[in-house]
Amino acid sequence: MSSDGGLRPLFQQRLPEFHWQAIETGSTGRGIPDLNWCTDGIEGWLELKQTQANKVEVRPEQVAWIERRIRAGGRVFIAVRYKHAGGPRKGDPVDRLYLYKGSQVRNLLQYGISHTLEAGAWAEGPAKWDWLEVRKLLIATT
Repeated sequence: MSSDGGLRPLFQQRLPEFHWQAIETGSTGRGIPDLNWCTDGIEGWLELKQTQANKVEVRPEQVAWIERRIRAGGRVFIAVRYKHAGGPRKGDPVDRLYLYKGSQVRNLLQYGISHTLEAGAWAEGPAKWDWLEVRKLLIATT
């Protein structure tokens, strides 16, 4: 699975009415989220992460970029795919999507998925994730 947990094509396929722009800045724009999107005159940013445990890897420059954009009035979300095949220590297999407002980025870095307030969470893999609800959360005005 890719470093974004395969979320990029999932969001693009499941929300085709959005205009998606993948962002690949390398060393020229450190911290910029993975996807920029626009739909219904609303624009936002989406950072994509994957984890097999509670901890989510967020780089300091990502925290800084997200917080600066929010202070400027921007809309930023972090999508985390929590997926593992299960096992004696991990229990049953899991494939969940968590969607966080960008304002939660420091909590996500410090406390992980189990102690950070998500905007939405869905279980049982992409086919059962509520993509209509994901859309509503991304474009909500509050």
